[in-house]
Amino acid sequence: MKNLYFKLSNYKKKIWIFSSFLLIFSLVGILYSTYFSPIKKPINLGMDFLGGTEIRIERICMDDQCSLETSDEVIRKLKKLNVEKSLINSIRLQLQNNNKLISVRTPFINLNQSQNLLNNFDEILGPLNFESKSNRSIGPLLGKQLLINGATSLMTALLAISLYISIRFDKKFALFALIALFHDLFIIFGIFSWLGILFSIEVNSLFLVSLLTIAGYSVNDTVVIFDRIRENIKSESDFDTNQNIEKSVNESFRRTFFTSLTTLLPLITLIIFGSYSLFWFSISLSLGILIGSYSSILLAPSFLIKD
Repeated sequence: MKNLYFKLSNYKKKIWIFSSFLLIFSLVGILYSTYFSPIKKPINLGMDFLGGTEIRIERICMDDQCSLETSDEVIRKLKKLNVEKSLINSIRLQLQNNNKLISVRTPFINLNQSQNLLNNFDEILGPLNFESKSNRSIGPLLGKQLLINGATSLMTALLAISLYISIRFDKKFALFALIALFHDLFIIFGIFSWLGILFSIEVNSLFLVSLLTIAGYSVNDTVVIFDRIRENIKSESDFDTNQNIEKSVNESFRRTFFTSLTTLLPLITLIIFGSYSLFWFSISLSLGILIGSYSSILLAPSFLIKD
């Protein structure tokens, strides 16, 4: 690590090609999710934003082992039981915790519909532990307000970051830092668009929290490296601009690498051992740290490299 010296000017085009690929991949996912998938939104919004009813109930399994049905198989069996077609088409079913926990999300349903649905699940996946049943509902107005508040928080944070960077650096540095920040957030958003398309992964309010965290983390790394570049350009007048940029990147690499590693370790622990409710939040943060570190130490400085 001490002897590592990264010749950034030699990899500038490859870095731009790689980032362009990630951006195009994300854009295709967002457009496909919006216009060509059943989701009809740029990303698959969860119940936090759309409203609805969530029912969670545990299965009683022999020797702590549950049969391994898939969600699609359960839905097909529900159709054979003549459950309301409109209700089946709008159900989001997940079998969690090694198929021991059933999580069902539906539009708003009354108590009778809820009980009938659970009886059907008892017939297909039973026996169920009805004492473990939990219900929660979020109204459409509350869900819409959460979405608006979350989007407003994200935009306010980005504007505040833009203002800070504009004051801290000259216009050129500030512009490149903001491009790198947009690059990071757009790619994470696009990845979760694809996850919604391919695996029906929904985003909730924690996803917005992860985007805000990623924005702050990414900008912090970029500011540190840009500060080092600015200091070296002033103090190392014998070197040309490209040499000072490469020197700054290599001086900052160890710090960024170990900072990212120590941040990723608890997140990896959460991914492996944490609850399902934090799983995709941890995935989002982990991806954001990886992409943010890449953009801070490679992409953003590469904009300053002169051909």
